[in-house]
Amino acid sequence: MNFPYTGWVLMPSFKPVELTFVKDRGGWHRAERGKDYSIHDIFPDKHSAISAGHAALVEQQLAVNKKQANIQKRRAALEKAAGEAKT
Repeated sequence: MNFPYTGWVLMPSFKPVELTFVKDRGGWHRAERGKDYSIHDIFPDKHSAISAGHAALVEQQLAVNKKQANIQKRRAALEKAAGEAKT
């Protein structure tokens, strides 16, 4: 990889931003602004960054769904225990 180069990253808000990277830091690249980004979080174009964002959202939704199922199981166990306590 030749420096400097431009790449796209997703901000925590998931907004894609084009940055110029100026230095290799062993698996991380330093942006002109001074922040380091993992090479796995830098994309060659805006479309790739957006696609990665959509994939991350799918993963997050799956995690939420799993957590929701666990909450429902725990609620059912508590309701069952509360019903048994009344008798």
